[in-house]
Amino acid sequence: MLKGSIVALITPFRSNQIDVEALKRLLEWHLSIGTKGIVICGTTGEAAMLTTEERNLIISITVSILKGKVPVIVGCGTASTPQTLTFMQEAELHGADATLVVTPYYVKPSQDGIFQHFKALHAQTHLPIIVYNNPGRTGVNIELDTLVKLCDLSRIYGLKDSHSDATRIMSMRQTIGNRLALFSGEDSLVAAHMLYGADGAISVLGNIVPDLYCQLMHAWALHDIQTFTLLTHKLHPLCCALYAETNPCTVKYAVSQLGYCTADVRLPLTPIRIETQNKINAALAHLNNMQLAA
Repeated sequence: MLKGSIVALITPFRSNQIDVEALKRLLEWHLSIGTKGIVICGTTGEAAMLTTEERNLIISITVSILKGKVPVIVGCGTASTPQTLTFMQEAELHGADATLVVTPYYVKPSQDGIFQHFKALHAQTHLPIIVYNNPGRTGVNIELDTLVKLCDLSRIYGLKDSHSDATRIMSMRQTIGNRLALFSGEDSLVAAHMLYGADGAISVLGNIVPDLYCQLMHAWALHDIQTFTLLTHKLHPLCCALYAETNPCTVKYAVSQLGYCTADVRLPLTPIRIETQNKINAALAHLNNMQLAA
């Protein structure tokens, strides 16, 4: 079972083109650190702003570097069932290990519509599917009864939950047992999610501090609550700074400060304000000082 620190990877741009060399640097970095899984072409990867050709380029590069070493999970969710199916089939052709599929956004399907959407996708693809629940962005929530029904589809592998109610993870775990892997989708709630029964996190923060995020998940696996709590508190200021503006604009800026890529984003996203840059710089400096002191 996939567990621990999984990173929802940014898509590096330079002059509005995919920065292939930066993408390779990022992948090699995560491979060397010990990140347990990589999600590409997700929300943090600016999937909505990518062309089909760019998606295929990103998937092929990622698979070529990580295949057999770290699971490659491709974000494929759209508002349309046929378009989502096309993306899933392309991910399969390129050798991905799994797909991450967010509920259809904007159209606000019913609970039966959500179930029928995933049932249709399941029937026509072969890779494991991680369902993504993010009502703040999609406008629709996966209710517990719907999740129970999804468990009956054999390749529904897990759920990434970004709901603001952290206790949902506990209710889901109590109801479905170990039929699905459960992943935290909110860095600010990851401690609560792990306590309530999550198996790991599909993290944004892991783009910036993959080493510390791996240590956080490892501490939990070892039942080392003291280290887990210490790391949670250590990461909190950076986590707060990243919420000052929209993801992935803040995350890309932070990664650019580490020298791995530019902070370029695509419209309608825009570069972050100077005040937000200062907050992130202060949080990174604080984190660095704490590590030096340790």
